[in-house]
Amino acid sequence: MATLQRFDSCRVLMYLDDHPPPHVHVKLRDGRDCTIDLESFEIRGRVAEREIRDALAWIKTEKTNLLIEWRRSNP
Repeated sequence: MATLQRFDSCRVLMYLDDHPPPHVHVKLRDGRDCTIDLESFEIRGRVAEREIRDALAWIKTEKTNLLIEWRRSNP
């Protein structure tokens, strides 16, 4: 597990040898978490989009780099 980015309310993580499809994990300070699909940006988990607005914007901006890293870490 690697923390890719930190925000006030959450952090974005990527796990090694994780299952497809390509995604990242977002962990909130209160312990809740979700996954974000790197192709569709679908949020999976009990987290409202407004709670991870900054993280989602960063993920969308970094999509290409995140996909490269996900494929490198999950052969």
